Amino acid sequence: MKPLLTVPSSRCEIALDQAGSAGLHTLRLSLGLAASIVAMGLGVVLFGHIQLAAFPQFATFQASVVLLEDAITSLILFSQFRYRRLPAYAVLGCAFLFNALVMVPFLLSFPGALKAEGGVIGGPQSAIWVWHLWHVIFPAMVAALLAAEAAGAASPVPERRVAPVLAGAAGLALALVLALTLAVTWLHDYLPVMIAAPPQPMTSNFYGMGILAAVVTAVAMGLAWRRGWTDRSILYLWLAVALTASLADVAASLSANARYTVGWYFGRVESMIAGSVLLIVFLSEMNGLYQRLAGALRELSEVNRDLLATVEQKESLVADLRRTEEQVRQLAYYDTLTGLPNRRLLVERMNQALTLAKRHHYSMAIMFLDLDRFKEVNDTLGHEAGDELLRQVAGRLTGCVRASDMVARSGGDEFIVVLAEINRPSDASLLAEKIIGALGVPFELGGHHLQVTTSIGIAVFPTDGSDDMKALMRKADTAMYAAKRAGRNTYRFYSDLDESRGGESILSVPASETLH
Repeated sequence: MKPLLTVPSSRCEIALDQAGSAGLHTLRLSLGLAASIVAMGLGVVLFGHIQLAAFPQFATFQASVVLLEDAITSLILFSQFRYRRLPAYAVLGCAFLFNALVMVPFLLSFPGALKAEGGVIGGPQSAIWVWHLWHVIFPAMVAALLAAEAAGAASPVPERRVAPVLAGAAGLALALVLALTLAVTWLHDYLPVMIAAPPQPMTSNFYGMGILAAVVTAVAMGLAWRRGWTDRSILYLWLAVALTASLADVAASLSANARYTVGWYFGRVESMIAGSVLLIVFLSEMNGLYQRLAGALRELSEVNRDLLATVEQKESLVADLRRTEEQVRQLAYYDTLTGLPNRRLLVERMNQALTLAKRHHYSMAIMFLDLDRFKEVNDTLGHEAGDELLRQVAGRLTGCVRASDMVARSGGDEFIVVLAEINRPSDASLLAEKIIGALGVPFELGGHHLQVTTSIGIAVFPTDGSDDMKALMRKADTAMYAAKRAGRNTYRFYSDLDESRGGESILSVPASETLH
């Protein structure tokens, strides 16, 4: 039989955060993407000041994409937390949910994004403050997580605490966004100016906050790269790539001296790349898991078919074995001609009946029957007719006895009837007369009407004084020969025989009319 699964179970069980989950392909791919981001970022830093056409709706597109990407990513991270119960998934889910929700105040405060001349909420500085705080808070949360894990504070959350932790993480993300929104709306007049009047719109405050965002992002990125590279962990390697893209976003924005420059557009693209990295990784890994599961299910289905075939084969073999056992039992315990129990089974049943009769102190009887002049039937009509006669005699004898009694063929034209329980010896005589009457009805054999008679010998326990089955059978046999000497077509009890006179009857038991 085929093995249940060819995919190693350990491979199916590895989570994205586990050490060793990232293979060489993941390492090469993550390093290659990070190198591409760095190379493009360096190029943009050199040419980030070049002014391009103003297209405010690009911010709308960027905010919508990031909101959608990070919302889905946070949902997957929270789902992973329910499964793994590791704080890292809850913290990252909170960070990405913050990223998604912060797009709302950013979009509403960005000039021209919603076809408004000024910001819909806050003031002209609001969108830039949202952007800066976004690029400080998110990497700060990731850096705090990685620092806590490095200090050993990464024990799984108890099952009962999963729901409260999820609610707390989502609540924290929402609270941070609400606080940030409050800062850029009601308090926007108290915030330092980020953009001055032309021709030099960017102030020192802009660059100060930008450098702070770059430092925090660089720290978080370095911790993520170190963790991912040391543990070979898929989650932290790709988180490091996302932070690399976020750092490129900050660097490109610092290199630009106004909106709608090369650096500004490149920063918007990098934020979308940063938001898509983990989402694509999660989706691709889930797709790979589904493929492995599909392969496992296919193999399981094949194994199930093989198992069903094996079970059917086994059932067929068992059925054949039972038929063979029944045939062997039939041959061992039953007469092949008449279907009656043979002498072997007869002896077993007689011993059981005698044992019960002794234990419960009741009587039992054994009747020996021999067909009179049966040899003449074989000589005149043939052995086939004789065999047919024996089968019909067996049927009539079976119809005469009770269900608790037993009819067996001893051999040749001899039959034995065991009366397992009788009240008095006269019960045996009534049955003997019934059998003689039943066999007295003519038999039809190949167009011939044949009348048959039988001689019956009866031995009764305990009347005949023997508690040995073989001795009781001998006494019934002796009584049967006495019945033959008495003229056939009659019966004799062993207890009525006079042993001193050669087994002749000392009582007159009238015989029925002999049939020829």
